[in-house]
Amino acid sequence: MKKKKWIWLIIGVIIILGGIGGKVYMDKRAEHSKKELIEVERQSVKALKNTFTDISEVRVERIGFNKMTGFYRLVIVMTNDKGNSVFFDYGFIKNDNELSDYSVIDRGVQEKGITKGSVKVTYSNGEEEEI
Repeated sequence: MKKKKWIWLIIGVIIILGGIGGKVYMDKRAEHSKKELIEVERQSVKALKNTFTDISEVRVERIGFNKMTGFYRLVIVMTNDKGNSVFFDYGFIKNDNELSDYSVIDRGVQEKGITKGSVKVTYSNGEEEEI
């Protein structure tokens, strides 16, 4: 009888430890995924700076990822040096130096060229940075 109690106790401890370990693993994986999204947003803003001129601020509204293609879709609000803003979306592939595609909404704000100065960026998680 004592042997059965010990076996059940050991099984219970293993289940509890497995549950705790699984939870820790899932939390770390989610944190890594969030950091990866921010890095993709950072890379895409650098590509955005190489596409449009006179950008002063970029706010990432949302980001999506297609697992099949490895393609990210970002929706942003971009503001130029004159204070004019445009809301549009663009595609980006991680570690690429160019935007894959983008929609042109306002040619007055989305002027082709290169932004040389720093750009204030607000990421989808609310963090801010100068790039």
